[in-house]
Order: sequence, then structure tokens, then C-alpha cells
Amino acid sequence: MRRSTLFIVLPLLALLAAGCDRERNTEDARALAARALRGALAYPQSTLVNLSAGTDAAELTFTSPAAAADVAEWYRRALAVNGWEVKSDQTGRDGAIAMYAQQGQRPLWLTVRPNVGGPGSTYTMIGAVVAGDSIK
Repeated sequence: MRRSTLFIVLPLLALLAAGCDRERNTEDARALAARALRGALAYPQSTLVNLSAGTDAAELTFTSPAAAADVAEWYRRALAVNGWEVKSDQTGRDGAIAMYAQQGQRPLWLTVRPNVGGPGSTYTMIGAVVAGDSIK
């Protein structure tokens, strides 16, 4: 192989390897999010904007065409029906609604904010995998 071809091929191989690693990390993040947020539902007609995960916790961010108050009210009912106990529910001066719920020892943090400059809302769900969680 000529030297100029190596200068082209080697960086391409490095990019492909990085892309494969990113794909595996995305799959790992999705698996952890599924485990950490098992039993927590997304508001109907929501769009996933971001997913991030560490080793024990995951965060999902969604947008919704619904108002923040409507999303929060839906969660108050949906969480109770699905075995979550809402421990804290507060509304800030900016209209953001922060909730903390538990299902057994499993925590769930939910923050719903009205979109600025337009209709709808953005909300974040954070869940964690706790010791003794046997679901894989």
C-alpha cells in the first residue's frame, strides 16, 4: 500500500472504530435507562430529545406539545396508578414543576418546564438503579 493511501485509510479506520464505540455506548445508555426508569411512562405525544446515562443513573429529556401544568397533572395520576408514591411536588415561580417519587426503594425525579417563547413543555426524568434491584 502506498504511503499516501495509508494517510487516508488510517484516519478512516479510526473514525469507524470511534463510531462503533459510540454506538455501543448508546446501546449501553439505553439499556441502563430502561432499567433505571422501568415502570415510568413518557407523556403521550412526547419526543425524546436527549438520553444520558452513567453507571447507576439515567436521564431522559422530552418535549411535549402540552402545557407544563397538563403534563404534571398527567404524571400525578400515572405515577400513582403505576405504583409510584409521589413524595414531593413543588411549583417554582418560573412555572417549573419538580416532583420526586419512589417505587419501593427506586427513585424518580421529574422536572417539567414550560417552553420559553412557544407552546408546549420540556420535561426531564431521572432514575437510578438501586442496590438489590434484580431486574437485568
